[in-house]
Amino acid sequence: MNPLVCPKCGSDMRAYERNGVTIDQCTGCRGIFLDRGELEKLTDAEASYYGTRPAAPAPAPAPAPARYPDDRYREDDRYRGGDRDDYYKKKKKRSFLDDLFD
Repeated sequence: MNPLVCPKCGSDMRAYERNGVTIDQCTGCRGIFLDRGELEKLTDAEASYYGTRPAAPAPAPAPAPARYPDDRYREDDRYRGGDRDDYYKKKKKRSFLDDLFD
C-alpha cells in the first residue's frame, strides 16, 4: 500500500487509531486529516463521553443596582492584590477532543 501524502505540504502521513476513529496526521506540518465519516464518529463519541445533561434552571433575576454606589465597597486593585488576577481565573475543563489528541 502506498503511503498517504499530505495535500498541504507533500510529506508522508501517518495513520493511527484512537477510540475507533482513524486519524491521518502529516509528519511534516502536523496537520490532521479525517476520512469520510470520521468527523461524525468524533462528534458521536464526544456526545456519549459527556452524556446528555439536563438543562440548567434559569438564574434568578439580579437585584436592581444601588442608585449611588458606595465607595467603601469598590473593587480596586489596591484592595485585592492587583497583580494576582491569574489566581482567580477558573481553569478550562478539558474536552473529549483534548483527551483524544493528547
